[in-house]
Amino acid sequence: MAKANIHSRLSTEAMRHIALESGDSPVTINLTDDTIDFNPFGRERLERTLKETGAAIVYSDYHTVDTDGSYCRHELIDWQPGALRDDFDFGKIVVVNPGMLRKAVSEMTEEYAAAGWYDLRLRLSRLGDIIHLPEALYTARTAAVSDDAKGEAQFSYVDPRNRSSQIEMEKAVTAHLHALNAEVDHTQLNHIDFSGSDFPVEASVIIPVRDRHRTIADAVRSALSQVADFDFNVIVIDNGSTDGTSEILDEIASTEPRLKIIRPTTQPAPGIGGCWN
Repeated sequence: MAKANIHSRLSTEAMRHIALESGDSPVTINLTDDTIDFNPFGRERLERTLKETGAAIVYSDYHTVDTDGSYCRHELIDWQPGALRDDFDFGKIVVVNPGMLRKAVSEMTEEYAAAGWYDLRLRLSRLGDIIHLPEALYTARTAAVSDDAKGEAQFSYVDPRNRSSQIEMEKAVTAHLHALNAEVDHTQLNHIDFSGSDFPVEASVIIPVRDRHRTIADAVRSALSQVADFDFNVIVIDNGSTDGTSEILDEIASTEPRLKIIRPTTQPAPGIGGCWN
């Protein structure tokens, strides 16, 4: 199994290393540092699908093992043509067409530290299909992650330390859209005149949250610190928090009038959808 070092596995250099070591057989890339155990004939199922369909990438559902030894199945969604999310969940591993892998890597000119895999999979999507098998074909074993760590990861996009990675992702997707001739010509957009209506703000940043006391202040302050030439506010839907998140929000709101807090009358509202509604 081709696998890059965990600290550089998403870099362009790591993608080149994987391509260099690939032969004529399907290449399995581990996207994490988890230990992978294939189910009986799981690897064969993935590789056979890749060969029979001529796809660029094949991925599947999988199991994880909890600290108590119980298994949890992770059912992934189908990739759709045009999907651009840099955090799209392919699971822990993907199986890649070796010829397409080498072609895609040979055309990679940017040196990304974090967007190497994203750049590669966008390039592969232009060369062939990306197929999801709704079958749990392997088991991933990883160290336990605390709820606080999960929360911090969920809001990592507001961490200033990740800004360089965000810029890389934007650069990679812009190049992808250019290759597809899908860039929007912003010079042809019509200007919208807001002067005819009385809007107290021109934009609102909406953040649903429940029990994220370690990260909510950073998320809110990051949104409030954005520089814009128009008025905006930040609306937080506090979905029945019980860990101190509500108190943190109230403290910020006491000195920041742009922060608006909404607390659903039925708490917690059912899921993120309930928050949005």
